[in-house]
Amino acid sequence: MNSTTVSYFSKTLVSILFAAALIVTPKLVKAQDYTEEQYKIFQDIQAEKDDAKKVDMIVAFLKENPKNGLRPNMVAEYQKAVLDLKNEKKWTRIIPLCEKFLTVAPGDDFSETALAAAYSETNNPKEFAAFAEKVYAAKPSAGLAMDIANAYQKLGNEAKALQWKEKVLASDPNNIELLVEQIKKYSSTQQNVQALKYAKQCLTALPGAKKPAGMDEAVWKGSMDQAYAIAYNVVGQDAYNNRRYAEAIKNLENAARYYKRNDGAYYLLGMSYWQTNAIQPAMLNFAKAYVIRGAAANSAKQQLDKIWKEGHQGTLAGEERMIEKAQQDLK
Repeated sequence: MNSTTVSYFSKTLVSILFAAALIVTPKLVKAQDYTEEQYKIFQDIQAEKDDAKKVDMIVAFLKENPKNGLRPNMVAEYQKAVLDLKNEKKWTRIIPLCEKFLTVAPGDDFSETALAAAYSETNNPKEFAAFAEKVYAAKPSAGLAMDIANAYQKLGNEAKALQWKEKVLASDPNNIELLVEQIKKYSSTQQNVQALKYAKQCLTALPGAKKPAGMDEAVWKGSMDQAYAIAYNVVGQDAYNNRRYAEAIKNLENAARYYKRNDGAYYLLGMSYWQTNAIQPAMLNFAKAYVIRGAAANSAKQQLDKIWKEGHQGTLAGEERMIEKAQQDLK
């Protein structure tokens, strides 16, 4: 791929283009399937060096002779012209050629796929998405759905981007990277049902995840730990919100195990342990949330102070030992 490739485009469409764009091999046709004059026109088309003039001649011929025996030969000449331009990365010249050809061959897979690639390469995500959707209707794939989702993302159409990411996960349910992205997206907008759905799907997929060839082992482990932490956190928070405290504790402990600096998980663990009258674990987790100094710090300190005072005659004497233990545990 050249350096001008835009972010919403992957190699998927190029692969489809090659698969769909095998040059039509001109079949042997009987002399009565075309006239000598028509064959002379075909020879002129073969000899034409200007790609725009060549396609104009092909389109004119096919408009007048839609079922002519030379049609496969004409299609082969058209496809060769487009592929030559593609190899030369002359994407802007591909667009008008394909648009002209579609006037005589509506729904032509080769033309629609080539147009989608050309619109992407010329940084036109709106037209890319429109044509790529047509290609997807005929040749659905998770990779192509992701390309379309990224195009809508570039256009700022979050609703359509999410819709197409749903299609990706429908056919590629173990796509960890996208599952984590969906969890974050739905959590940030407080769409908890959807966030929980993808968190559970992620936890199901993670044990079978395979490290991509060439990826650094530490980077792979870090990405897996992050995925586990995010997914367990969402499942644990849902359990806490629904007062299933034992389930919340199990999942939040896992979330904190995969990401030690998870102040939100420690705060909810403190609340969950407190609700089950496990006072020492409650205080320790509130202390951890406090010493991380994140968004939960103030609330965690208030809860820790309250519980500590209840067990220490209304004073905070000795509380620093609990805080010190939390600091040691987080090292």
